[in-house]
Amino acid sequence: AMNDRDKHLLIQDDPDDFDVTSCETIERTITTLAPDSSGLRPLVLRLGQNSNDGCLSDVSGDIWDASLLLASFLFGTNEGQQLCFNACFGNDSDQVDGGGILELGSGLGLSGMAAAAAATLHARDVDDERTSRVILTDLDDNNILSLLSKNVESNLSEIGEGSNLSVTVQSCDWFNVASSRGNSCRCPKGTFNLIIGSALIYIPDHAVACAETVYHYLSRSSSSQAIVIQLPDRSGFDIFLRRCRELDLFVSSRAVSEDLIMSVEKRIVSASDYRIYFIKSRNGC
Repeated sequence: AMNDRDKHLLIQDDPDDFDVTSCETIERTITTLAPDSSGLRPLVLRLGQNSNDGCLSDVSGDIWDASLLLASFLFGTNEGQQLCFNACFGNDSDQVDGGGILELGSGLGLSGMAAAAAATLHARDVDDERTSRVILTDLDDNNILSLLSKNVESNLSEIGEGSNLSVTVQSCDWFNVASSRGNSCRCPKGTFNLIIGSALIYIPDHAVACAETVYHYLSRSSSSQAIVIQLPDRSGFDIFLRRCRELDLFVSSRAVSEDLIMSVEKRIVSASDYRIYFIKSRNGC
């Protein structure tokens, strides 16, 4: 029998999903449990995926293992929940131009929505009328952004979006972060308290631009950081880390926790190969 922790991340196919050759989009249900000690209900998200003649393809065609792990870390651990809440509503967070959370390479939006849900869990305890934001981004591609927007819109009630937290989708071209070309995310430099990403680097060509995008958007406050879950041996990731350090960003990492691995081992056989990277401005270290 499968216990609750084994169900921490459970992917359920809808009955009609098996004949994917006859449709352009299939739907999956992702259930992420809250921490055992919290007593909170799980986060249940329904995500549409692109299909192409029965074969899943591109970044909006599958739920990536790294995104499952990041969602579980952000919503399913006390540490992750606190990081998300602090980024949006914490007393030490930088509220300039909204503060909040930025997800790079959102794909289907699982990790970004998990972060938003984590941020809202304790928002009712905020005494003042502060507002914040979670922005999910990806390439300026209509197929990617339209499905991402649909996923966010269909899950707003589950995420818990309210008057004090906005959850939106915008385009972000890493090669043009300082211009309006390919970007609707025209936020000023250094305005996000938390930047998140899963398996951001999978080809070397993106590595430098990705590091520069993190540097561009990350707030310089002491509590701000980027969190990336990544296979360290993926091609180009060494280039990403080197560019981060050239930009005077401090990078530390640790293995995915044993509890997290246990919760996803039936689905992600290589979970122990992933690492969680924490990236900060040296001004904030």
